Amino acid sequence: MTLARTLADRREYLEAGLVPVECAACGTWVRVKKLSREQTTVQWTRRAVLACVEFADPSDDRPNALIPTCTRLRASIEDTVREGRLEVP
Repeated sequence: MTLARTLADRREYLEAGLVPVECAACGTWVRVKKLSREQTTVQWTRRAVLACVEFADPSDDRPNALIPTCTRLRASIEDTVREGRLEVP
């Protein structure tokens, strides 16, 4: 297998099916993929993490990676699914 093909396969695995979703609360954008009704993959950018009200909460001193989710973004993702802009297999 060539390096180009390996990189293409990797990109396909990591990025296929990702849909941009805007948080209705803070206006930040993330990329989201649903693999089932229960499983959601969210790709955060540094800018999105810094803009997220829940991640920037000064009363929560955990690293961002240990915060399970932003409830406001979760609502926006659910709206996106209901509107048919994000498919659930």
